[in-house]
Amino acid sequence: MWINGSMWAMQQAEVMALRDELTKVSGVVGENTRLLVENARLRSDMDWFKLRLNQVELERAQLIMAASGVKISTPAFVPAQEDPMRALQEMPDFAQVGEDMPDAESTPDYSGMPRRANN
Repeated sequence: MWINGSMWAMQQAEVMALRDELTKVSGVVGENTRLLVENARLRSDMDWFKLRLNQVELERAQLIMAASGVKISTPAFVPAQEDPMRALQEMPDFAQVGEDMPDAESTPDYSGMPRRANN
């Protein structure tokens, strides 16, 4: 089967364009992988820093207690205990607001208000 020269050139140009696009995408995937590894490293470093800061704060409180006899509270980094999805599930249902009130109570009554004289 013979292919026309112009068709062959178009196919070759399309193949080259697809290869260039694949190279760009693989570069983005590589960058994403590098960022995931960097993020994991930074989280590990931050966890170590939090632990070390907690230790330093406790040591400082102990030194103040030993030197002056004053007991102070120490701040500490603690992991969050609450599940964020649980907070979303406990949100009120706004579709039901006001449906438990009777209509007579929801309409204002201005009959007892003094009227203003027209000037």
